[in-house]
Amino acid sequence: MADETTTPAGFRPGELTLAREPLVLNNRSFSWVTEKICGIVEGPAPKWWYVATIFSGAVACICFALIAYLISTGVGVWGLNHPVSWAWDITNFVFWIGIGHAGTLISAILFLTRQRWRTSINRAAEAMTIFAVICAGLFPAVHVGRFWMVWFLAPVPNSNAIWPNFRSPLLWDVFAVSTYFTVSLLFWYTGMVPDLATLRDRAKE
Repeated sequence: MADETTTPAGFRPGELTLAREPLVLNNRSFSWVTEKICGIVEGPAPKWWYVATIFSGAVACICFALIAYLISTGVGVWGLNHPVSWAWDITNFVFWIGIGHAGTLISAILFLTRQRWRTSINRAAEAMTIFAVICAGLFPAVHVGRFWMVWFLAPVPNSNAIWPNFRSPLLWDVFAVSTYFTVSLLFWYTGMVPDLATLRDRAKE
């Protein structure tokens, strides 16, 4: 026998629904959201941004100076020799690939669990993945010693009629890093399409 106190009289399925919590509180309008999004790009950069850019540029200059020293001296400065195969270069390569995997894992978990607040975190995580893969790709390129000939790793015809060795881990790195970078770039770009469209509509010709 059905319990009459649990079901209201005249109740039809679908009439009673729970109110969904709003993603933006305080009844903010779409124009307010647009101003907040575009204000980051259209507004003047804060002073700390210039300080951070100068500091990052100085560190990058030190990096290029050390790479020049490495090329002029040899990859042995990384501790790479015959009994040691995992030196500074390969260790850092694996480290940066791991950082990139962390960004992909974060965005994938938030996407699979359908978290509606994941947008900003996904973009930061995918951006972290892209730059981590770029940093990782530098180490195999410099590891070969004469990095200006690193394009020989790509399976393209060349004047020396030399075909890459598909059993070489260096060639595996070419395919793995390029594929990972392409997929991450597509994920990053797809998540930014709404904001890019908003910036496009506000662009002054």
